[in-house]
Amino acid sequence: MHKNKFLLLLILLFFFSTTLYAHGPSRQKVSEKIQINAESSKVWEIVKNFKDFKWNSEITQCSASKNSVGSERIIEFSNGSKVKQKLEKLDENKMMIGWRIVETDNKMLPVNSYAAKVFVKNNDDDTSTINYKAGFYRGFMGNDPPEELNDENSKKKVQEFIKKSLEGLKEIAEKN
Repeated sequence: MHKNKFLLLLILLFFFSTTLYAHGPSRQKVSEKIQINAESSKVWEIVKNFKDFKWNSEITQCSASKNSVGSERIIEFSNGSKVKQKLEKLDENKMMIGWRIVETDNKMLPVNSYAAKVFVKNNDDDTSTINYKAGFYRGFMGNDPPEELNDENSKKKVQEFIKKSLEGLKEIAEKN
């Protein structure tokens, strides 16, 4: 009887001790909004063009074969970094586009399993509200990440990228 209790105690200790050390990264989320002084249909024409994602001032080149779900694009940055994305959702009625990063350069976007959606919403005063949402894991999936690949830095880099993208989109949409 005592042997069974002792064995049960050992098994429980083993399971609890291994789960304490097995904690990996948690999913991070960034959501940014911007109001643009342009009609939503005009903004949507820019946003839905998967082949031409040059809203961010750090992007020097964007190449994609087409604008349909399943298409892939490579965006190149001024620092030489390249990120490959795949178009996963394109909903004309909801004015929503979604993509996933399939390859990244951790210097630019230190992320894993990155997925983003951009929503264009029409406002009553002929302006638009853009909501850019991204979910991802940090650049280093193991425990004890180096500083440049930890949760805080990954989230900071994604937030900077999204803000620059939205500011660039606003500038393009309001200019034309």
